[in-house]
Amino acid sequence: MKTKRLAAMLAMAGATLCAGERVTAQKATVTVCMDVDQHVLMGVRPLASAMFAGIGIGIDWREPDSCPKGVGAIQVHLSHAPANSNTSSDALAFAQPYQQTIVVFVDRVEQLNRKGVRSAMAHVLVHEITHVLEGVDRHSATGIMRARWNDKDYFEMRRNPLPFADEDVNLIYAGLNASRDALSPALVAAQTKTAYR
Repeated sequence: MKTKRLAAMLAMAGATLCAGERVTAQKATVTVCMDVDQHVLMGVRPLASAMFAGIGIGIDWREPDSCPKGVGAIQVHLSHAPANSNTSSDALAFAQPYQQTIVVFVDRVEQLNRKGVRSAMAHVLVHEITHVLEGVDRHSATGIMRARWNDKDYFEMRRNPLPFADEDVNLIYAGLNASRDALSPALVAAQTKTAYR
């Protein structure tokens, strides 16, 4: 079952690239350090990587113990939604762009998986990583950065990954450039080597 799911996710990523999704030469690499949970992450990172590759962004996935220090790595934590919290009762995740931190509520995302939206985790990760890269709390009218995905979006996710709006691609690159400008020359060199809802 897990092998079939992985094969389906990889086929979806390949189909997206073949179906006319923007294919851009890699212009930047971003380091993402993420908790390890193979059950939750089966096939997720390849699909998320393919979605970012379509706009020229490479993802250097790392486990927390191999996460480079001081190069602006994005930290992703897998969690369960607390019963009493300040987060919306239906929020799948949240990002803290200035701390470069993301928390994903695995239990809520798994509910979507059970409803047939197998690519939900990859979409949630791409959405939240984009918030961090853009460095602003904003959403687009359509696509991956829509504030709330509707039934039409979930239907589309079953077939192809949601696209980036042009303004999001521009904001991602503006955010990457601003981050590099704010770092010291030594950190910029290290960042370039290791990578950088």
